[in-house]
Amino acid sequence: MMHGLIVLPLAILVSAIVIRAMIALAPRAGLIDHPGEHKQHEHVTPFIGGFGIMAALLLAVVMLISLYPAQTTAWISLLICGGTMFLVGLMDDRWKLGFRIRLVVQAVLALLMVYGGAISLTSLGNVVFTGNVALGALAVPFTVFAAIGGINALNMVDGIDGLVGTIAGITLLLIALMTGFGGDGPMHLLSMALLGGVGGFLWFNMRHGRQHRARTFMGDNGSMTLGLLIVWLLISLTQGENALISPVAALWLFAIPLIDTLSVMVRRVLMGQSPFTPDRYHLHHLLQRAGFRVEDVVTSIGLLHLVLGGIGVSGLLWGVPESVMFMAFLCLFAAYVTVTARPWRFVPALRGIHRYLDLAPAANCGVFFGNCALEHVEQINELVAPQLRDNTAFRTRLYQRMEADGNPGMRYAVVEIMLDDETAPLTHQIEYLRLIRKALHPYNGVYIRSYVHRDPFNDRRINLDEPAVEMRVRSRRQRKRELLEESFTYVDHGRILDQDVKHKKTEGEDPVGAPDTLIARH
Repeated sequence: MMHGLIVLPLAILVSAIVIRAMIALAPRAGLIDHPGEHKQHEHVTPFIGGFGIMAALLLAVVMLISLYPAQTTAWISLLICGGTMFLVGLMDDRWKLGFRIRLVVQAVLALLMVYGGAISLTSLGNVVFTGNVALGALAVPFTVFAAIGGINALNMVDGIDGLVGTIAGITLLLIALMTGFGGDGPMHLLSMALLGGVGGFLWFNMRHGRQHRARTFMGDNGSMTLGLLIVWLLISLTQGENALISPVAALWLFAIPLIDTLSVMVRRVLMGQSPFTPDRYHLHHLLQRAGFRVEDVVTSIGLLHLVLGGIGVSGLLWGVPESVMFMAFLCLFAAYVTVTARPWRFVPALRGIHRYLDLAPAANCGVFFGNCALEHVEQINELVAPQLRDNTAFRTRLYQRMEADGNPGMRYAVVEIMLDDETAPLTHQIEYLRLIRKALHPYNGVYIRSYVHRDPFNDRRINLDEPAVEMRVRSRRQRKRELLEESFTYVDHGRILDQDVKHKKTEGEDPVGAPDTLIARH
């Protein structure tokens, strides 16, 4: 365990140094990712996360050879497998290899893992209440299948800043804890080194402090390499007479990538598509559609992955039968597939959770004032402007709802603060909302919340053919409303520099309708 505590900070340092150097060299080498297609980022970003992982792996192999020379062949095979997977992933990032080429290379590396590293899946454990399920002649094909599945499962969840690193880091942390307390020195050292490699990468990939977007991406070179190495660790720990964990526990330790990827692939096949066709139905995509910011998506999925991994570890410690744990995993998978197969139901439910937790929405473009007692936009501007710390602009619109009998109803206002998810710190948005709420505290009955763009892709109300939907549209979205006043205000550190106010349209002018969604743009 002492060797693991030594290698962890060394791996973090080595990984961070290598990645920092590669960030500067990546543009010259063409190792940069451009926005477009199914990608969500808006900036050119290097994809060099795998360099940090390989630096940590090289450090681990050097220490393993020096500390455990009897297994030198296995450690050399580990380095060859990891290095080859890294190079193939780098080629895929650079030149977009076909999925068939990737699968062939992954299969060859899995065979090298079996015959060079002596890592083979020979038993599935007692998963069906009939005793140990030995694979016999199917051991090698099953190992190849498991390796390919694990590599691509981790690769497919690499969709937003910090996600794949967080998931891999949690899995490696749990493995490191079990191997440390279980007395498996080599695997503990390897898992701690890889955990350090991931930690060095996450410093440049996650959003923190003044780093409001990723400075580097993991890339296929990193995610596929990590997937292969995690598969190596899990298989080695679940096989043999002195296996530290059961094969079923390994499923729980790698639960989120497996469940999410398998469910998405099943959905694609049922729709007549290739299982490797990119789409936007992964769990992180659905959470983002529900309004979760990138930081909140990573935190939510990371916590869920930690809980599921903790269930696997707890099952081992408490002696829960493997069959029961396996059936529980299958039930979890079935429930996940059932729920995510209907995004038009699942996303609104997630949106409700988001509102309940009072999180700042990803599409946040301002503040909604319900039951607004203020009569003019200038009054609202005088309350909002002092709360804005930076040079910015905001648009204020004051509306009047009209009741069915033609009488005026509740007033509400929308203040669009010019913020953008890629550049505006989450802390600024939360702070703005808190200060505005405080400023409006003397005005009783005013309801304040973040104003968020509604994504019609996940909203059942866009399908007007359904009677229930049509009734909801009539009751909630077709109320008459009138724009009373509108203003554009320019602020410098809380002081109003200029404001352009337009009052209610007079008779004879074109009417102005209030839009359902307003999105601020720089």
